[in-house]
Amino acid sequence: MSLDQDILKLLREEGYRVNEAIRDALDDFLTIVEDEGEDMAEDLEEDFDDDDD
Repeated sequence: MSLDQDILKLLREEGYRVNEAIRDALDDFLTIVEDEGEDMAEDLEEDFDDDDD
């Protein structure tokens, strides 16, 4: 199961209603998290490369 489906399942289990707006917001949130994660990974690689000098 994908992360978005896991989150939606947890929301439902807690009694929250899920509609299209919630799904869209979750998609946007996960996109931002993935982008930021990639940026952090690139920064770590750059920092590691700088340490080799």
